[in-house]
Amino acid sequence: MEIQSGGARSASDDPRRILTSLGVVVYDWDVASDRIDWGPNAADVLGAGNVALWSSGRSFDEAVSPGGGPTRAEIAVPRGSGDDGAGTVFAVLYRLRLADGTFVLVDDSGRWFADAQGRPARVHGTMRIRPDGQDATDFARARLRLLEEVDQDIRDGRPSGQALTLFVIAMSNLADLNEELGFEAADDVLGSVIARLGGTMRRRDRFARYAGNRFALALRGCGPDEAEIAARRLLDLATREPVGTTKGPVEVQVAIGAASAPAHAIEAPLLLRRAETMLSIARMRPGRPYLMFDQGLLRTAARHRGDPVLAGVDLLNARRVVLARQPVVSATTREEVFSEALLRVADEDGTLRAAADIIPALEQAGLIHLADVRMLELVADHLDRYPSARLSLNVSPRTMERSDWLPILKAHLGGRLGLASRLILEVTETAAIRDPKAMRVLLDGVRALGAAVALDDFGAGHTSFRNLRAFPVDFVKIDGAFVQNLARSPDDRFFVRTLVDLARHLGIATVAEWVEDEESAVLLASWGTDLLQGNHCGRPRIGRTDMPDGRALVA
Repeated sequence: MEIQSGGARSASDDPRRILTSLGVVVYDWDVASDRIDWGPNAADVLGAGNVALWSSGRSFDEAVSPGGGPTRAEIAVPRGSGDDGAGTVFAVLYRLRLADGTFVLVDDSGRWFADAQGRPARVHGTMRIRPDGQDATDFARARLRLLEEVDQDIRDGRPSGQALTLFVIAMSNLADLNEELGFEAADDVLGSVIARLGGTMRRRDRFARYAGNRFALALRGCGPDEAEIAARRLLDLATREPVGTTKGPVEVQVAIGAASAPAHAIEAPLLLRRAETMLSIARMRPGRPYLMFDQGLLRTAARHRGDPVLAGVDLLNARRVVLARQPVVSATTREEVFSEALLRVADEDGTLRAAADIIPALEQAGLIHLADVRMLELVADHLDRYPSARLSLNVSPRTMERSDWLPILKAHLGGRLGLASRLILEVTETAAIRDPKAMRVLLDGVRALGAAVALDDFGAGHTSFRNLRAFPVDFVKIDGAFVQNLARSPDDRFFVRTLVDLARHLGIATVAEWVEDEESAVLLASWGTDLLQGNHCGRPRIGRTDMPDGRALVA
């Protein structure tokens, strides 16, 4: 991209304008509170009326489901071994109904972060409106027709007591295939699976694809006991042979949720909802790809698991929070330049858990500063113990806004010679632009102590470059939601390259987060990105001196 002389930037170079022109919006979804926080350009991309309606995951679901796509919860469902602390990638395609009744096709990608039970707790991602989005009326009609026909079948079976079982089926690894093959090729694989299953139908059964990654099979004359046999046959048929693609054969994973009438419902809408609920649970349990509706299972899943706030405070008091370090490397030499400090929790049996075990609860209770202060203690001790080490520490916006934070920081750094110069304090871009004047005062205080400053999640908040110039910033960390898609998204490549060019123009070093493959690493280096961070460049690790039992671990 050509850089204008004299430091001036054209309006078209503003990140918000660029993302809006690409039809892209960034969002954060707190699963526990069900709150969705949209990026500043959401009203421009989605329409102000839609953003006002979609403040929660539940309200967003209402716009997705009629168009035939997954719910917000399903978008963030764990895959494989789950969240290892760095979050787990997801990529889905679905149709979204806007407030005016029209439909658009949406690419939704990012990462979900799990809680202590392995359930999605937080999602950070990007939504991209496809310009070629097709009308989702066909899916909506298929769903309506399915409900009408199943309702009639249930009524017809009442006089003789005939049962009907409804299967709701989905590919569990579709998000993986979307990421590896692209949406069109992954949809072809899904079509092959549907063809396999549709070919086994009896004449009296009903089969319908009523959503992007969801199809239903209604088995007349089939009760819960017979349904299990049928489900095993379907699972075997769908998964026993790989599906051929242009990139070679791919394995297929399928999950089935079921509910039976009249045992579990006597009306089609409720029967479908209960089968869908079982599908959601089955997709979160890789070892049990088929589940029949069970009220007891629902109660178990919803049972209160104790006070998470007290549990978090106990962990802090018991000194079970430990320091993990993920390397940040040179984009050209791949040598480590510094590491980011990450919170991990050491259980009494020695196992490790991610920050999401305590952070969400502490944030909701207004106690997040306790975790931040504990991490500051650990970081200061590590830097004191290892004079050649350099660490960055991400601090919650709520902690940064506290009047006692700067004095606490000074107390931990001021008495140890040379320690502050090896600390980089990370502040999120959205926190920085919320109150630029107050943030400038705070960051000036951080710099006065001798520490450096990094602006985290750069690109998500769309900082104006006038404000960015005003902040005493040493690094900008480009939001990983854009970096993780570089290999398959021209829009993200354009946006990330623009951010790198603009930051370089201002003399600020760039760090690309969530680098997961060599192709992305090479691209980023060729554009002039200074530093890389992600599992491809080095996984988080814990040294022997940082673990209570003296073990060194990859975390």
